Amino acid sequence: MDRFRAMQAFVKVAESGSFVRAAEALGLSKASVSIIISELEAELGARLMQRTTRKLSLTEAGKVYLARCQDILEAVHEADALLSARQTEARGVLRAYAPLSFAQHHLVPVLPAYRAAFPEVQIDLVLGARPVDMVEEGFDLALLFEQQGLASSLVARRLAYSDLILCASPAYLAGKPAPTSPAELSTHQLLASSSWLDNRLYREGDEVEVVQWPQPALSCNTQDVLRASAVAGMGIAILHSYVASESLRLGELVRVLPEWRAGRLDLCLVFPSRRFLSAKVRGAADFILARFREFSGESGQDPWLAISQQAER
Repeated sequence: MDRFRAMQAFVKVAESGSFVRAAEALGLSKASVSIIISELEAELGARLMQRTTRKLSLTEAGKVYLARCQDILEAVHEADALLSARQTEARGVLRAYAPLSFAQHHLVPVLPAYRAAFPEVQIDLVLGARPVDMVEEGFDLALLFEQQGLASSLVARRLAYSDLILCASPAYLAGKPAPTSPAELSTHQLLASSSWLDNRLYREGDEVEVVQWPQPALSCNTQDVLRASAVAGMGIAILHSYVASESLRLGELVRVLPEWRAGRLDLCLVFPSRRFLSAKVRGAADFILARFREFSGESGQDPWLAISQQAER
């Protein structure tokens, strides 16, 4: 027996005073409603209402049961309404994950605008450079470079890519001339991410060069430390283009072998599931997508990231 359905039927009959009107409201036949009430009374072991051909009245037990059923159904309605509101209104805590350097350069500056647009959302932003278990760690969304490892169960929207480029300070290159070919990199001081293992350089047109890298003079999992070390003249750094862009603009760094790149990383907007996204998650996703469009290279902005034309939902 469906107790909740039976309670709904009983309340409708009691409030309308009619099996016919209750049946119409519930989309059932009069006979079906009568059977449901009879089964409910049998289950409870008590008569809930007196029925004649002209009149329907509640017993004392029926009056007590009606009051409690009305309370229960109202509580369920309120719970449904609360959840529906949370799904349609952006509010609550948004727990998100992003790469540390990316967040420092491009998320933190836009957080005030996001809060202005969604004042009822509190941000719980976790930064790092590691693979994450979004379900286990309770993240609503994440910005992840695909090479950080994306579980097959996740839903990922490819947003953009960032090139890994070679940079050094003018002071460093004044003491040791810039390499003119990938083979000459082996004689230089290398600054690289501790997780970076690729021994290839890439050039447009799918040209690939295998490189004999020297042992890094500095390994670090934080891009800004590598950038600062390169600015200080420690060597040639392998940097994300978005991390290096400002120092390149200021002349603190210059490109080394500018026609080559050490890799290309896809940046993805990731969700645990595509279904039942709440308003706070949809709002954050739309905000991020709008932000990326500013860097399409068509608005005069510094194209630190190029929008992927292959992006699919």
